[in-house]
Amino acid sequence: MAYIAGLHERWAFIGTWSYFVAGLFYLQVVFSKIPIIISWMLFGENRFTDDMANWLPILGIGFAIALTWVATRGVQKFSKLSDLGGVFTIIITVLFIVFAMLGNWTGTPSPTEITVETMTPTFDLGYFSTFSWLLFAVAGAEVAGTYAKETKNAKRNFPLAVLIATLMIALAYVIGSVAVSLVASPDEMKAAGLADSGFVVYQLLAEQWGMNGKIVVQLYSAIFLVTGIAAYIVWMESPIRAMFTDVPAHTFPKFLTNTDENGILKNALWTQCAILVVLIAVPMLGLGGVEGLLRLLTDLSSLSLVIPYLVLIAAYIAFKRRERNKEDFVIVKSKLFAMMMAAVCLTLGTAGFFGAGLAYVDSTEPFGKILPELLKLYGGPIFLILVGMGLVALNKSRSKNKLDNVVTS
Repeated sequence: MAYIAGLHERWAFIGTWSYFVAGLFYLQVVFSKIPIIISWMLFGENRFTDDMANWLPILGIGFAIALTWVATRGVQKFSKLSDLGGVFTIIITVLFIVFAMLGNWTGTPSPTEITVETMTPTFDLGYFSTFSWLLFAVAGAEVAGTYAKETKNAKRNFPLAVLIATLMIALAYVIGSVAVSLVASPDEMKAAGLADSGFVVYQLLAEQWGMNGKIVVQLYSAIFLVTGIAAYIVWMESPIRAMFTDVPAHTFPKFLTNTDENGILKNALWTQCAILVVLIAVPMLGLGGVEGLLRLLTDLSSLSLVIPYLVLIAAYIAFKRRERNKEDFVIVKSKLFAMMMAAVCLTLGTAGFFGAGLAYVDSTEPFGKILPELLKLYGGPIFLILVGMGLVALNKSRSKNKLDNVVTS
């Protein structure tokens, strides 16, 4: 965790710590969902329902341990697998969009009423709250940043890759959302549930074209599994690298900052795995109070992911204001245009952070019931930052005491 250009060391810690904490809770959810993807791949349906759902935490722990072991071998070894999975993901996404629109054009009725009225949002507080959360959906694009210098011809290829990926993702979100509405109605998506809706739409589209929906969704799930696992391995290692690399002395115990001969933070990865195992295992205890604690921690961390982006954007603006600074990676050469885009991103990010709770403000619930939710949403990131700063202060105090004991002896 080097100093963030133009900002104080403390802001560097706040940004990277918030990113690390948010990633922990995200991975906890991810590993519990991998078995569901495998179920769709093997059986063409989600069999982890009712009593079978109790197996999700157990299997999730197994995947957390297995993928941590893989990450300790070096994520670069799996770059080709990730590249291949990315190509297949693009192909199946494009095919879905093409066949959904072609089907509607050739006469298949849309289950969703698409008119100017239905496509025009209602600009109330609830809408802006939803828009705020949509801004957070781009989370994950930053994981490639810690590997920028390992990219071939990085000064040219890395910025170009970021720009192309951004445009492709934006188009996929917009056009893909329209395509989904041509295949499944909002009621069908709601009935399928958050965990299964992404699979159901592929099954429905295949059946519209007279194909075997089960086989198609199994093929899609297999591609999704390979691509997802490759992405999760990178996501496990990237926050660790950002958090524990190049930290000032005595910020964390040396055990966490030690690297092997390949520069891999194995101890930090296994420590992260141990925390994930605890987080995943908590619901298995069947203790309502503990489960409530887990939900509370998840609520507290939900906006923590936004803070690193705001810190980085602010640092970039401070960096660009200094004429003598030269960037290693440049997308646009115009300093004015770059500063304008940074200002827009900072404004949108800040609005997204504070706008995330507008739905509560717009609620008809009594204020006494809304206040605790708002405190968790906005107070959570502050609480977790204070916890991190407390841990650092404790470690520095212990290191000082050890040094004093050595000197006096």
